[in-house]
Amino acid sequence: MSTKTKKRTTRAKLVRVPGLGLSVKLFRQEGTDKSATQIANLLRAHLYKPKGKKDLSAGFVDVKAKGKHVNAEFVAGFRVRVLTYNKDGELTPVHYVSYDRAQVIIKTDRGTIEVRGSERIARKFRRMYEEITGASLSPLNLNGGTQRLYSQAKNIDSVLLTGIQKGNLSQLEFRGHSIQTEAEIGLYARKYKGEITRFRGTFAYPSGAFLTTTINAEQGSLMVYKSGDGILEKDLTWIVDLMEEAALE
Repeated sequence: MSTKTKKRTTRAKLVRVPGLGLSVKLFRQEGTDKSATQIANLLRAHLYKPKGKKDLSAGFVDVKAKGKHVNAEFVAGFRVRVLTYNKDGELTPVHYVSYDRAQVIIKTDRGTIEVRGSERIARKFRRMYEEITGASLSPLNLNGGTQRLYSQAKNIDSVLLTGIQKGNLSQLEFRGHSIQTEAEIGLYARKYKGEITRFRGTFAYPSGAFLTTTINAEQGSLMVYKSGDGILEKDLTWIVDLMEEAALE
């Protein structure tokens, strides 16, 4: 008699990205000792309930607390000014309301917050979150993680060094192909106390995908460009964990 063994397979979760890539903003959270459950309850008191198509309000959707993490979606309306021609052929400003969404992950065990969304919605989230919780948010310094990624890149095509102490020179930008092999970058970083605070390169992610990624260490932000319809969740988790762990060491 023969037996068949069934193997359980799980599909890798894909984060769908409508544009070219996904912007991620990382914050350090200070000034509060609230638990994940307490924070989730505060956010649920500010749910997103627009009153109309031109409502500029902001709020949270689908707030969930699990362990020491809070997951939620943040939605906000923004006024957009567009120039258009009127019936007399003259340029006239017209105002519209556009809506933006961000996935928010609040990690009370690390004291960090991850916002997956545009820069404008990350700023609006920060203001509202600080007002609701009394916490203080600041961009997470990604210098440590930036150094780690830089050393394992397949290719880097732009590097910004800042903090250089060489006469009147305070920052220096390099552009080209595989420029991480250029000796000048290491020279300026070591001899003149410069730091790599922004760069763009291609890296091998845990899934095996090679994704182009831009890091802005001082602003605590990164942009991961998608492959196909989106980016695998495990790849996003990997790069965020690397950045957070390096910053908190």
